[in-house]
Amino acid sequence: MSLGTVLISSLVNQVSAQEVPDIGYESDTIEHIAVSGRPMSDIEKPSTAATKMDVSIKDTGRSMMELDADDLKMRALQDVREAFNYVAGFRANGPADRTYIARGFSTSIDNVMVDGLRSLQGGEGGTGSKLPSTFNAENTTFLRGPEAILYGAGVAGGLINITSKKPQTTAKTSIGLNNRSYASSDTGNFKRNDTSFNLDSTGPITDESVLYRVLAQYTPSGDHFQDGREIEELLLDAALSFELGENTTILPRFERTDRKRTGGSGYADGVFESTFASGEVTTYGKPINRGKYYGSPIDVGENESTSASVLIKHQIAEDWKLAANFRHNETTSNALDLYISDSSALENEVGKDLVNRKWVYSAGDDSYNLFDINFEGKVETGSIKHHLLAGYNYRDMDIKFARSFQDSADAVGKNPISASNPDQQVTGPIPDGLVDSPAKPRTQTDTNIYLKDRISIGNTTIAAGLAYVKQDQEELSSGETIASSFDDTLWDLGVVQKINRDINVFATYSRAYEPVKGRYIIEYGNGKTDYKPVEGNNYELGIKGDLLNNNLTAAVTLFALDRSNSTKFNRGDDGWELLQLDGKSFESKGVEVDAAMYFSPKFNSSLSYAYTDAHDTVGDDKGVQSNNTPKHAVSLWNNYTFDKNISFALGLRYESERNDGDYKIKSYFEADVGAYYKTDDWDAALVVNNVLDKNRVEAGANWVTVQPNTPRAVNLSLNYHF
Repeated sequence: MSLGTVLISSLVNQVSAQEVPDIGYESDTIEHIAVSGRPMSDIEKPSTAATKMDVSIKDTGRSMMELDADDLKMRALQDVREAFNYVAGFRANGPADRTYIARGFSTSIDNVMVDGLRSLQGGEGGTGSKLPSTFNAENTTFLRGPEAILYGAGVAGGLINITSKKPQTTAKTSIGLNNRSYASSDTGNFKRNDTSFNLDSTGPITDESVLYRVLAQYTPSGDHFQDGREIEELLLDAALSFELGENTTILPRFERTDRKRTGGSGYADGVFESTFASGEVTTYGKPINRGKYYGSPIDVGENESTSASVLIKHQIAEDWKLAANFRHNETTSNALDLYISDSSALENEVGKDLVNRKWVYSAGDDSYNLFDINFEGKVETGSIKHHLLAGYNYRDMDIKFARSFQDSADAVGKNPISASNPDQQVTGPIPDGLVDSPAKPRTQTDTNIYLKDRISIGNTTIAAGLAYVKQDQEELSSGETIASSFDDTLWDLGVVQKINRDINVFATYSRAYEPVKGRYIIEYGNGKTDYKPVEGNNYELGIKGDLLNNNLTAAVTLFALDRSNSTKFNRGDDGWELLQLDGKSFESKGVEVDAAMYFSPKFNSSLSYAYTDAHDTVGDDKGVQSNNTPKHAVSLWNNYTFDKNISFALGLRYESERNDGDYKIKSYFEADVGAYYKTDDWDAALVVNNVLDKNRVEAGANWVTVQPNTPRAVNLSLNYHF
């Protein structure tokens, strides 16, 4: 079972009012099935993200939530970042997509998986990293809590797995147009548009033993809501499926991302807020000039990522099967930005309208090799049933990263901008040698050998896991090499008790680990090299089931996580330094509730709620709620089917007050609405996000600038199927 057989409640595939999409979750070919009325219980569906085993969500017991392709489409969610709006306990963490928040923990995008293997969607910090698009997602799983035994290093608060769309036996092609217009007075009503063209084609090539699927999305010149920012993007996913007899399937897959940005890699996304002019900032006010960009007119960024993979599945015997998955990823990226820094040498002052900026350039050249092979089987010894999983997971990273900043003292007076009117700015020259900074190479290998056993005796299932984990990393910087090696044995243990056919209760314990990155040690260790791996414990207790004659699916999870040897960045007299807190240093406790209610064949609702109390247990920030983590987060999505062709939806979202270092971010409430029309050959959707056009702070950016939320966005999609 997964990270510790952590049997946590889960609610998946929140039901939409539209036709249910391809739902053969664990099969290699997924047929399109039209259904009327209510589909099978959400928690009876299988999901391998938490276990890598053929186990239903109900019996898995991890705290998780899934959004399928139809859920994403109905909410007009274009990528993982936007999907966080409807997954309580997860949220974005500032303008740059290098990390996200899960259960109060800042979590690297390295914990985003595609088909069970780590993705590579962007480079290191500042080079245009982006949480993956969901254009090719069959479903997206949000697993709360870490999963070190199956996936390796990571003390994160949760991981994400995107299951890509697979080839189908039924021939079908869809072509479509999506357009997002920003309808807000401060961003120019309907003047800025993000238009993309889409293709999804699948079917047999010769007979049903050889299938294909091609998905593509092209955005020729997509406007951001901030004037001066655009993106040109090509996304491609091509896959084949070969049936070699009755027992073997081979699925090769190729994915390509080509992204060119004008303005904004993540450094320069911030704007000022209404209290800045007063000279004192404690609680952020409303963003000002939300539709303006505070970088330079020549800021640019590029990101190219290529992925080639092959999945092999073989049925060894009736109860035994093998799965082997290999992927090679390569990403090149670069970004040039003129941004507002918190460096004291820039001589910026809160309340002073003229603000100094400085240049930063970053580039990455990253390569991953990833491999996972496992055997799954079932055996019985008398009245005892064993469900076994044994596997090997390997990752080889080769990263070359360069980043160079303009000297702050040199930048003073050369690149000023007005806080109140960013059209008044001076773009100074790019310093000589800035873009020629040498890359710092880093290599890392991760090895996991894992074993899981689900032991069932009557109505009780005991799930135990054991893994040997090893990580080696080496980094070179300024002629200095930092090499480190870590290995350990991890275990987890959980129990699931079936109360009756519809209800399970569960409890679990698991461990997690993550060695400190060598790059951080070199750049911010100030000579210290003896950093210990960050380690953690994970405890969960919950109940889940189908109630009210299967009209209510509900899951409630109590969790407690703690971390030892946590690291944090602190600004000292000599710049930033990496501190390590000895012993237990961070904890997160709370409750998560996921529920779906079917009031009638025409009306249903889904709820996601999380209460999270996450804070340091030692140091100056002891007891202070962790950054960007609301104590209360809730979303509610309502679907109403008018007739077989027309349906409507209403989404409501709320987050309580959050911290951003020394500053507060106010609570907010937002609403989304949607209208949908569908025939056999056509479907159309009109979705308005942030329909009330709330202007608020999404997160802190650099210094006292903030990332504004997305203004009212009118999303129109039209698709033709043949």
